[in-house]
Amino acid sequence: MLAALLGSITDTRRAGAVALLWLLVLTVLNVQTAGSLRLTVLFAIPVAIVSWSSWRLGFLFAALSVIAAKFGGAMPEPGSTSPLWLDGMLVFIKLSIDAVVVNAWGRRHRRLAAASGDA
Repeated sequence: MLAALLGSITDTRRAGAVALLWLLVLTVLNVQTAGSLRLTVLFAIPVAIVSWSSWRLGFLFAALSVIAAKFGGAMPEPGSTSPLWLDGMLVFIKLSIDAVVVNAWGRRHRRLAAASGDA
């Protein structure tokens, strides 16, 4: 079911628009609430949407998500003793792993759909 939903909204242009809108709304909400929306999964959703069909866009949106978190006030965590660049790099690595996994899942799903279409 989730694969079908991702398949329907992951046309490259549509996915990019949805992901940009998601990041914009999340950034505005973070600015208004002083960065209270800090969950990584909220920033991973647009990465997953675009990386379903393109791993390159997944990496791009991983970087955009880190920048949106910084400007929205969600980074650094309160009381964090590590430097900001290290926190940003760790979040980028997490989101990049998400992009790779979702892209592999999408590729497998498209390959299975093509194989069942040929039969």
